[in-house]
Amino acid sequence: MEYRLTVANQTLHIIFDGTKRWSGYISRPSDGLEASFSSRKCLEHVIEGLLGRRLWSQYRQQVLSLLDQFQV
Repeated sequence: MEYRLTVANQTLHIIFDGTKRWSGYISRPSDGLEASFSSRKCLEHVIEGLLGRRLWSQYRQQVLSLLDQFQV
């Protein structure tokens, strides 16, 4: 399952690999950076790292609400 998450001026691609709930990888196409995650909490930390602390603090609640809507 694949989702696109756009926050401010950044688009992140989140791909769930199906091996276990909330596991997969995330990429930032603008620079090709990729990271894997194995839990929802880990995904949240990776998103924070990809966005940066300033954007994360500004958009955290919106991102968490969107993650709640993901069908994983």
